[in-house]
Amino acid sequence: MSKWREHIKDVIKTHEAETLNLFKHLHKHPERSWQEYETTKLIKTELGKLGIEILDIGLETGVVGLLRGSSDGPCIALRADIDGVPMADEEKTDCEYRSVTPGIVHACGHDTHTASLLGAAKVLAEMKEYIRGSVKFLFQPAEEVNKGALHMIECGCMENPKVDAVFGLHCSPEVNVGEVAVKEGPLMAAVHRFYIDVHGKGGHGGIPQRNRDPVIGTAAIIQALQTVISRESSPLQPSVLSICSMHAGDGMTWNVTPELVKLAGTCRSYDKELAEKFEPSMRRIINGVAEGYNLSAELEYNYDLPVTANPAGMIPIAFEAVESIGATAMSPIPSTGGEDFTFFMDYAPGFFYWLGVRNEENGCVHPWHSPFFRADERCIGVGMGTYAASVFCAIEASEQGTLKR
Repeated sequence: MSKWREHIKDVIKTHEAETLNLFKHLHKHPERSWQEYETTKLIKTELGKLGIEILDIGLETGVVGLLRGSSDGPCIALRADIDGVPMADEEKTDCEYRSVTPGIVHACGHDTHTASLLGAAKVLAEMKEYIRGSVKFLFQPAEEVNKGALHMIECGCMENPKVDAVFGLHCSPEVNVGEVAVKEGPLMAAVHRFYIDVHGKGGHGGIPQRNRDPVIGTAAIIQALQTVISRESSPLQPSVLSICSMHAGDGMTWNVTPELVKLAGTCRSYDKELAEKFEPSMRRIINGVAEGYNLSAELEYNYDLPVTANPAGMIPIAFEAVESIGATAMSPIPSTGGEDFTFFMDYAPGFFYWLGVRNEENGCVHPWHSPFFRADERCIGVGMGTYAASVFCAIEASEQGTLKR
């Protein structure tokens, strides 16, 4: 039995209470994407206490820390996102550390990720003698806007030293506290974002023959677009096309046909080839329906995030990491939510966990981005342990020649 396995549970327990306090502070003081200045300052302070080197790669918010082990070896990266969620509603949980930042809530659980990684840093710093290599701590800004991972990569976070494997996690209200989801293959969907403008000719609503009504044409476009899923995609391949926003006219005007209708929506899929078919199919349908209604239309289509899929070669490492800390590895149902962690896996073998935060007894059951979202506090010890154990298991796999995609 490796030495680190003998000690890791006790070391986690030693640092769990102080890490939980950090979690509560982070939850109370969320910051929006690209504005995580106080969170960044806190992270740097905590890493500094541990003697972890802060790498200056040009980030305004976010942090990259480096812990060098007792000898040379692979560099294992651990990533946590740090931004909160903009919300019209204030937080509606009953916990004593509710958000005090107007319009921002940690309703996606990034505070659990950040605190867990800070806790893992404490564990790994104390167990440095067992690290044959180095650890990079990637505290990423702006995950909520799908931009932070690429920004960190462009700044060089995966180089100097070059990262040999990368691990991340996201809390899940669908997974019970004490459990960690370990799944091979697709875990989170590719995320595409689109905008549609439908142009007509406005006029008096009571004299429709003089107008070219974009509202009627848009209704037909919305209905026709659903055939991209129901008739052009295999029923054996889960996919989604949702129109999530529609705006026509000025306020609640009741007797004026508008010139323009604007739509916004998203496409989701777990299959890369299927996802690439959405845009051309949508363009054909939108332009064809618009022409049939004597209108014109424009589609702006954005490929925001690829599928987050865990490679088969990383599964044994992930299982071993979870089980070594006494947590339960479970097999989840994938989510059509998206994650920009995927971009890190383009540069090194990687694995993405779901950290269980669900507990029906204390009401920790609400979905991401709900004002009622709340994580069971006991997830913090499991999260910090999963991060830390992943480092040791990945180093062992590297030494055995089994660290691969």
